[in-house]
Amino acid sequence: MDISTMDSTIPLEFSELIPNPKLYDKMRPPKQAGVPTKVEFHVTVMGLDSINEYSMTYAADIFVSQTWKDHRLHLPENMTTEYRLTLTLSCSMNFALYPHDTQECKLQMESLSHTTDDLVFEWEHKVPLVVDKIELPQLQLVENRTEDCSQVYSTGNFTCLEVVFVLKRRLGYYLFHTYIPTCLIVVMSWISFWIAPEAAPARVTLGVTSLLTLSTQHAKSQAGLPPVSYLKAVDLFMSACTLFVFLALMEYCLVNIVLGDSHDQQKNRRQFPKNRSKIFQLSLTSRMNKSIRNSTATSSATEQPCVMSMEFGEPMIHIPPAPPPPKPRPVNFISAERRIRALRIDRYSRIIFPLTFTILNCVYWITFMEYL
Repeated sequence: MDISTMDSTIPLEFSELIPNPKLYDKMRPPKQAGVPTKVEFHVTVMGLDSINEYSMTYAADIFVSQTWKDHRLHLPENMTTEYRLTLTLSCSMNFALYPHDTQECKLQMESLSHTTDDLVFEWEHKVPLVVDKIELPQLQLVENRTEDCSQVYSTGNFTCLEVVFVLKRRLGYYLFHTYIPTCLIVVMSWISFWIAPEAAPARVTLGVTSLLTLSTQHAKSQAGLPPVSYLKAVDLFMSACTLFVFLALMEYCLVNIVLGDSHDQQKNRRQFPKNRSKIFQLSLTSRMNKSIRNSTATSSATEQPCVMSMEFGEPMIHIPPAPPPPKPRPVNFISAERRIRALRIDRYSRIIFPLTFTILNCVYWITFMEYL
């Protein structure tokens, strides 16, 4: 009796399905004439979620269908099994371009006990893969494809099929939560260039606050990532911004050195009038002693020789008046000159810092433009 001509609604007896039960082993693939059994796969992906960069895992909700021909059974159609699975899978990620990166996560189906001599997996010819519309918060599914991933081990060749999900990171979240706030912190540190050089507490507080805030921002950008040893794109940008803020703080150190210590200048200004009379008296006494020596040695050659007279029995020496002492350089003039130099450094910094930071941003975004 031909099984293929029978009504499919009529139940079959076990003896009709398996003519020789002793030769049937369900643990062995239905290999016929030395030809390995071919199993066709169809996969429907209904969802991808819970993508965790720190643990490098993701969850997938899939429907799997397997179809093969078992010549040991008298059936008019092929054998088919179907599964609905919710899996947590690993995904090897590389964060060198983070957050401009594109990751490839794979779903592999491999034979563990039968080599390619007995079993071969193949994708269904008509519709091997169906992926429903999937929306992810920070990643975008840009491509999905099927591939063969058969492996060669020391024990033999094992058949394998895989589904590859290409996930591209959305930049919007990082643009508004990392890049723009970081740039604003750097710009905020430049406000010190417009603050008076004498306002040390204001300028130092602004620089230190900007530096600490930027460090916190950098740590926040790394919170969801595993501790990797290589440099990421976001690390390069954040490190450059930190360097700009640090240089802005060092710029005020240079300004303070050029400006000098105003407290010592005020102290010297208060002490100078007291010391000036004493200096004048010492200078006048020195000049008188020198004039007496010169007049004694060369009294015949001078136009106004020293005249000695007797008054009350004591000799008196009349010396021409000495020239006035040179006027010292005013302290206010020195302070003003130093302040002009300090302000000149601030004016140069107002141009150099924004221009250099703009060039840095242009180079960074042009470099990673192809990954956007």
